[in-house]
Amino acid sequence: MKHEDIAKQIIQDVGGAENINNAWHCMTRLRFNLKDEKKVDYAALDKIPKVVGTKYQSDQLQVVIGTDVADYFAPLAKQLGLDENNQQENTEKKGAVSLFMDTVSGVFGPIVPAIAGAGMIKGLMAGLVALNVISNQTDTYLVIDMIASGVFTFLPFFVAASAARIFKTNQYLAIAIAATLQFPTMTNAVAEGSISAFRLFGLVPVPVFNYAGTVIPIIFAVLALSYIYRWVDKVLPQVLRTVFTPTISLFVAGLVTLTIIGPISIHLGNLLAAGVAGLFTISPVLAGVVVGAIRPIAIFTGLHHAMTPIALQNFANQGYDMLMPMMFMANMAITGATAAIYTKVKTKEEKSIVLSSAVSGILGITEPALFGILSKYKKAFIAATIGSSVASAFISFFGVRIYGYILSSIFSLPAYIGEYFIFAVLGILIALVSSFVITYMLVPKQEDEEVELTNEVDLHAVAKGDYIPLEDVPDEVFSTKMMGEGFAINSVDGAVFSPVSGTITTVFPSKHAIGVRTSNGVEVLVHMGIDTVALNGQGFDVLVKEGDKVTVETKLAQMDLEYIRKQGKETMIIVVITNMDRVLSFSGMRDLEGQHQAGALLERAVLN
Repeated sequence: MKHEDIAKQIIQDVGGAENINNAWHCMTRLRFNLKDEKKVDYAALDKIPKVVGTKYQSDQLQVVIGTDVADYFAPLAKQLGLDENNQQENTEKKGAVSLFMDTVSGVFGPIVPAIAGAGMIKGLMAGLVALNVISNQTDTYLVIDMIASGVFTFLPFFVAASAARIFKTNQYLAIAIAATLQFPTMTNAVAEGSISAFRLFGLVPVPVFNYAGTVIPIIFAVLALSYIYRWVDKVLPQVLRTVFTPTISLFVAGLVTLTIIGPISIHLGNLLAAGVAGLFTISPVLAGVVVGAIRPIAIFTGLHHAMTPIALQNFANQGYDMLMPMMFMANMAITGATAAIYTKVKTKEEKSIVLSSAVSGILGITEPALFGILSKYKKAFIAATIGSSVASAFISFFGVRIYGYILSSIFSLPAYIGEYFIFAVLGILIALVSSFVITYMLVPKQEDEEVELTNEVDLHAVAKGDYIPLEDVPDEVFSTKMMGEGFAINSVDGAVFSPVSGTITTVFPSKHAIGVRTSNGVEVLVHMGIDTVALNGQGFDVLVKEGDKVTVETKLAQMDLEYIRKQGKETMIIVVITNMDRVLSFSGMRDLEGQHQAGALLERAVLN
């Protein structure tokens, strides 16, 4: 039967299109939200070719197809009049701005530590240079600057790897696109300034631009790659996909990025710069209001680099610049809003990230604050924008200017000494205080953690079944405790629960393993089966996602024990603490042989 015929039969057997509220798919299953589950003909569904099995769970009908489920969802979606890219439950629609910020937040969240660390170093070095403590011409400075600037120079590589995860495409092809943008042929052409564009096939112009440190070009490039890759993989015969899908995808996505996506992103930045220059000719105060308002979102999108040439040209033409002081105000407003979030979060880890981001911001590096903090708290982002706009308008009214290019950090204050110094200081206070107060008023405080922090972590049975000492697990990685201390359970029903209360940190793409972090920082790995990564997710129905809060009563997943065993895999569930440096001693409750109920206390880790 053709895909279209199978889709039609499935629709009929689930009660017809009129019985379907919504449909989507995961890695292996068609999922339906139905009006009446009683109208489903399970016997007929099970007889359809390609239908491996069916189940009704959590108010969803799940029709198991296999890893090629997308090939069947496309015609099914067409027959139901659904978007064939629809893969998740019906959720509240988001506005364009919220969707954009959520995407950027998801992209930058994993790379915030690298940005924050490099930003702290860069800001401190800039401050020491501004105070004439060190010279930026010494070898020591140059070496440390390499450590600090590498992340920002090659930011497209980090963004590409993270965006590939968000857009569900090949991570290494995404990095290859970033490498294309920063290949020496391009960077050398920019440095030499001898040509404005390469000529592809002698006809198509490939503009020469500096993509170092950019964000938007590579995000849209990876988004385009994700669609191109899926389309190529769908069109090619299966025997050709391994070699030709990545080849064609990289070639097409690379050309689209170099000729369309990259140049458009750069031109957007240039358009922004031209608009700013025009505002100053009308009114410096108006320029302060507008530049202050758009500066945070410009940094957020990577378009802020376009303002730098304007400032440099101002220094050359008139000996001073009024744009950079506004950039300073924006940085302080971002810092103030971020500092206010410190009063809202509860966990030590969150407070640490917020604090480092705020310190980095006051030193002139705002990316950690923007990407790591304010993208998650949109009201705080609005507060930063308001504070930036008000402070920038204030200093513009009094004509605050700067006479040399310097990083916009608190250490830049000596550069303002003179007739405008007091207004620059007042502008900083306005930016910090206004953004802090507005954020404090708008952003609600996180609820107190339900679990009181202690120096112990109890590990509970993750399933109903027989206790197995870790030493008896038939996998040396676990039995030799290379991964950490723990235990295993031979489940009798495949239901998997959390061994601790905490937050889901990782759900492996192959669905066979889930990471949980407790409120006091203990990392616990729940590994379902042995060598089950080879199943590519088949046999596992994961019920949680990254960021979810869980307790020992939370069901994490359902294992299809029969299927997993038929594939020749062990089904025992292994629980280990992976950061044993946090553990002082690991003392289990003895006499654990025999069967236990899910949630039973089995082991206890005493923390150092």
